[in-house]
Amino acid sequence: MAYIASHLHHMVFELVKNALRASVENPRDGKIPPVNVLIVVGEKDISIKVSDQGGGIPMRLHDHLFAYHYSTAPEPEKDSRIPPLAGFGYGLPLSRLYARYLNGNIRLMSVDGYGTDAVIYLH
Repeated sequence: MAYIASHLHHMVFELVKNALRASVENPRDGKIPPVNVLIVVGEKDISIKVSDQGGGIPMRLHDHLFAYHYSTAPEPEKDSRIPPLAGFGYGLPLSRLYARYLNGNIRLMSVDGYGTDAVIYLH
């Protein structure tokens, strides 16, 4: 199985970044919950699952998550000297585009009030 390293890096970075942000913004009992990453290499597939307990995503927002220019992060400051990591609304859509280019996909499964599982499937 051969993959374009920069595309794979982008997809994993995006899912981990989102999980970490959700976990930091939604602590449980004053503690930041863990983010878990599971990598499974099958006979013909690779799956990478990123799981968090960062509060989940309400069902009413699920249809927007892969839309370009949609973000749950605050809009980045235009005059800031620190480059923003989120808020432009292209991270998940571009990641899914890369996954599909590699004959795979990205799926999100979220429980509002608990957390999210994001899985990259590659063939």
